[in-house]
This record gives sequence, structure tokens and C-alpha cells, in this order.
Amino acid sequence: KTLTLETQVLTTFDWAGCGTSTLVSLTTFAGGTTAINGGSIATSGLAGQVFNDAVTLGADATLTATNLGAVTFASTVDGFRRLVVNTAGDTTFSAAVGGTDPLAHVETDAPGRTLVNGGLIRTASPVSQLYADPVLLGAETLFEALGGGAITFGSTLDGGFAATVNTRGTTTFTGAVGTTTPLVRLVPDAGGTTAIDGGSITTSGLAGQVFNDAVMLGNSAVLTGANAGAVTFATTLDGDKTLAVTTQGLTTFSGAVGTTTPLVRLVTAAGGTTAIAGGSITTSGKAGQGFND
Repeated sequence: KTLTLETQVLTTFDWAGCGTSTLVSLTTFAGGTTAINGGSIATSGLAGQVFNDAVTLGADATLTATNLGAVTFASTVDGFRRLVVNTAGDTTFSAAVGGTDPLAHVETDAPGRTLVNGGLIRTASPVSQLYADPVLLGAETLFEALGGGAITFGSTLDGGFAATVNTRGTTTFTGAVGTTTPLVRLVPDAGGTTAIDGGSITTSGLAGQVFNDAVMLGNSAVLTGANAGAVTFATTLDGDKTLAVTTQGLTTFSGAVGTTTPLVRLVTAAGGTTAIAGGSITTSGKAGQGFND
């Protein structure tokens, strides 16, 4: 059946699931608060689950929408609990997640897409954010993991907006970034590690790409700063792979390159400028280093 709840006060789910039957869809109205305390909600229809009011987690929760059903958070989500969303449809965060009370963990599964439109996802645990499906930005977004939690993009990341990733743990880009729709800017913060495993990162703004933490290449990669966007490595860069940087702006190596693990090859494209400020660049392949700018 379909369940629609309309109230401007508190809706509370204290039970796990929906008894022995799966709901077709579940909708809560704006103006109130939904407290998910029961551990799981499952729906089977395309409309899936739509939470139009603020959601608070009182227990770890798994929300499952089968048959391509959507799961939509139209307002805020808070509560120091784990949130797992399983759907082959769209998971949409339309407002801030963890803005008032950081979640312990946010995870979306591999099929489907995650649409981040609310500007903020904040968590606080060792394994904080895992997006196994493609992520699409609908607004400038801060992904933040307090306490050094990992943030992993297990598939692609796209959207014509800026993304800032703050964690003292590891930020992993497993898929291509900005291939379908270039990000305006990508900025991982200092204090952690960024693992580039997806082969390419493309940005379109002048600020381009600023890697404030140590970068490790897990695959050969092409970093493209379109529209003369800058590409900046503020600290070390390592990994036994090939790195090509393509921009007509400024490429800056502020830390040592290849000291821990030599790159196979390093290539910069013509038309820009490369600033070497880190003291050393070490490569291991026959092609070595090609500075075309």
C-alpha cells in the first residue's frame, strides 16, 4: 500500500520495516519532523520514499527502494547514526545532511545515482562517507568527515559546481571526475591523503584543482583544467603511474614529486606554465618528464 503522512509536528517510525509487507511508497509532508528509530524502511514502487520534512535518525537506518524507486530527502537529515540507502533509482539530498548533528556514516549502493543538492554532507566516524553510485552535484558542496573519516567516491563525480572535501583521512576518487559535466572547482583539504584511482579529473573554473593534502596515484591519470584553470599540488605527489596535466593556466608542484614512490612519467601540456617549488621530481620510466609549457 501507499502511506502518506501529513502533520506539522512529529512523525515517528519506531519499528523495523513495515511488518510482513513492503509499502509501495511512503511520503511525509513538509513542516514537521520525521524520526526514524526503527532501523529500516522498504518500498517497492517508483515513487519510493519522499521525506518532505526534516529527518532525524534515532537508530542506524537502512532505506531500501526496489524497482528503481527513488529515495528523496527534501529537507535536512541529522543524527549521529548510520544511514544506508539502497536503490537502483535516484537518492536525492536536497538540503544539508549533518548540519546540526553529524551523521556517523552515509552510504549509497552501486546501482542508481546520488544527487547532492543541499550543499553539505557532514559525518563523524572512521568510515564516514561511501558513495558507490555516480554522484551528481546540484549545488556547491562541502563533503566533511570529522575525526579523520574516509570519504570515498566509488563511481563517477559530476556537476557544474565546486566540491570541497575536508577530512584528515583518505579521500578516494575511484571513478572519473567531471567527464560528463566538469566541476567548477575541486579542493581536498590539508592533513589527509587523496587517492586518484579513476583516470581523470576535469574542472572548468579558474581556481581549478587544489590538492592541499598528499596525492597518491592508483592509476595513470589526466588532470584537465579547462578555461586556463590552475592545477595545484600543495604537498607531495607519489605513485608508480603516469600523470598528465593539461591546462593553459598554471600548474604548481609545491611539494616533492615521486620521492616515496617515483611516478612512471610526468607530462604537462603546452600553453600554460609549470611552477616547480617542491625541490625534487623523480620518475622511473624511459619517457621520464615532459614539460611542454
